[in-house]
Amino acid sequence: MMKLIFFLLHSIYIFSVDAVFGDSDVLEYSIFPSLPVAVSKSVNIRCKEESDMYRDSLKNFTLWAHEMWDSTAKSSTGVLRGNVFQMGHFEQCLSARAPFSPKYCLATITAGIPKPKKKRDHLSLYFDPNESVFQRLHVYSDVSQQPRNSVKVGWCIPSSCTIHDLKNNLNDYLANVVNRFKTHNITYTVNFLDMFCHTAGENHYFDKADISFCFLTIILVLLVLLATIYDYVKSSENTEEKPFERSLSSKLIMAFSARENFNEMNVADNSNPALSILYGVRTLCILLIIVFHRFGTFISSAIMNFNHLESQYRSSIACLLFHGDLFVDTFFILSGLLVVYGLMNQFEKRIMNPAMIVLLRYIRLTPVYAFVIFYYATVFNHTGNGPLWKVIAGEDSKDCRRNWWTNLLYISNYVNPDHMCMTHSWYLPCDFHYFIIAIFLCILIKKEKKMGLGILILFMVISMAIPFAITIIYQRPGLMYFYPEFLTGPKVYIDFLLTYSKSHTRATPYFVGMIAGYVYYKLKNTNEHICRMKTFVIVLGSGCIMMVSVFSAKIFYNPYHPYNAIESATYAAFHRLGWAVGTSGLFYVASYGHASYLKKILSWSPWIPLSKLVYGAYLTHMSFQLRSAAKFMNPRQLTYFDVLSLSLSDMVLAFFTALCLFLMIEAPFRKIFRELLIPSKDVPTKNLASERRTLEENMISNENSQDSRL
Repeated sequence: MMKLIFFLLHSIYIFSVDAVFGDSDVLEYSIFPSLPVAVSKSVNIRCKEESDMYRDSLKNFTLWAHEMWDSTAKSSTGVLRGNVFQMGHFEQCLSARAPFSPKYCLATITAGIPKPKKKRDHLSLYFDPNESVFQRLHVYSDVSQQPRNSVKVGWCIPSSCTIHDLKNNLNDYLANVVNRFKTHNITYTVNFLDMFCHTAGENHYFDKADISFCFLTIILVLLVLLATIYDYVKSSENTEEKPFERSLSSKLIMAFSARENFNEMNVADNSNPALSILYGVRTLCILLIIVFHRFGTFISSAIMNFNHLESQYRSSIACLLFHGDLFVDTFFILSGLLVVYGLMNQFEKRIMNPAMIVLLRYIRLTPVYAFVIFYYATVFNHTGNGPLWKVIAGEDSKDCRRNWWTNLLYISNYVNPDHMCMTHSWYLPCDFHYFIIAIFLCILIKKEKKMGLGILILFMVISMAIPFAITIIYQRPGLMYFYPEFLTGPKVYIDFLLTYSKSHTRATPYFVGMIAGYVYYKLKNTNEHICRMKTFVIVLGSGCIMMVSVFSAKIFYNPYHPYNAIESATYAAFHRLGWAVGTSGLFYVASYGHASYLKKILSWSPWIPLSKLVYGAYLTHMSFQLRSAAKFMNPRQLTYFDVLSLSLSDMVLAFFTALCLFLMIEAPFRKIFRELLIPSKDVPTKNLASERRTLEENMISNENSQDSRL
């Protein structure tokens, strides 16, 4: 009797506390309902049985059941600030020692928000704190804003439950759940995708391709170690043997010597001091590109303060952060400049077969490129895990398995571009296509200078007319917006496929670089020197043109600016030309003018070895950034300091990896192909230094500044 009285008194107390403090209403005020424990209704017998076992074990306070429930996201937080990822605890879910295999899924729950009665400026980022929350949750037609009516919630359930089971059960649950939002005609629907579901051990097993990559890497490492030991042994014998006196087998072995290849990294070409600035330009450009790519991959993942990013899209700094593609244009300028300069110099001796030039270019670019693609297609997918792994990293790995051949044929920006292996590799087919065009233009310039230069200028005009026409025909913007729609799915984004990655739309900077290369060729061995006044005018003019090209993008990032097809097309046609002309002007004054401070900075000797690693750094840096973004276990705060800090680590990792690739693949295979295709001639040592390289040797070598690669 006393126990019954105590129970009644306790119940009355709990009820009174709830009534006063409103604890019973906590879930009713949640924007999105909490998820159920497991699948309560299913025709899948195994799923139903394991769900019942999970629920019963949870009631009995069993550890494994509470580990699964504890790892499920209970309610949404920070949605109004753009935090749409409620991930729970991914690792705890998959490591729970349940009597069945657990599965972690991100359920996409979307709230149907009726159109608010009160009208507001849908482009404004300001929301009256006293107005209805439905104003903030409603989806507005501004692509720069993150919709707040849809969240992805982590759910830990038995792996026997299929996507169909989960979707049907959760939609039924959401249709019957009661909270205060549903009384205002809010509806909830859910969707699941396979790429958002994970089970323990599904990515732990290596297949034949993975094992093959590991085996190849081991062989290459052993070759480098053995060749380096061989190099030290031969050098300790103090023989009079010279490199050109070695046997073919000895040369092939020595091609893998890390000591010899490392020493060659510091060798600079001093035949034209005017080109020494390009070492620094190339290195600084890749460093800036790494920063921009880190920023893009960071915000493509899960961030909790998306409202901060929305405000940044409308600030002046957005023109720098979201227009970093212009630094890729700088590489096109460098490539066009160096190709024309190198080819015109070599054509003074003789004009080679263009097919041979293309072949030599191909075998110089492809070995290290193929190795990185092999890595992406195999081991890369085993380097991490997380709720977003399959979406960010896994899909890229699958695309490399399916479409590796388009990359190796340098047609990946035209054939299956929506499944391109290594999204950032779009640059390489563009550069390769331009290189082929440059060969024939240089031959024409050599034979008929006026006609050749006229056709080059005509090609530059056509390269500007193409994006102009495409922008008008398809009614597209004048630049590619780095909004969430692009960053979360760049390969299928319309502007990436239509203009950003296509060779016929990105050629203008390359042709400007070719003109600059011809100017450098004509000024070779001259005493050209620009006076101080002209230097100042060119620097000022070039800087202004470049600033206009960059910061005029603010007009198009302004959501209040009305779309005008002619205006957008004009910007699409001329902003890359402006950047290329301004950059070429700065190159010119740094090489021949009074901008000594600029020349000293860009000609700094440490840039020389780093510039030899730029190609490898470009190929590999995105693997670290994608892995980092794909491993986000929970949303992170977006700050510029954090992005810069991560970028510095990317630079170190990318250049260290590039060094390994240089010693293991790039330098050895360059030497091997050179020996097989262009055997060294046995000439006296005193004449070796004075022997001019043939075009074949320059095209396959990487020992001088006439390297038109990244």
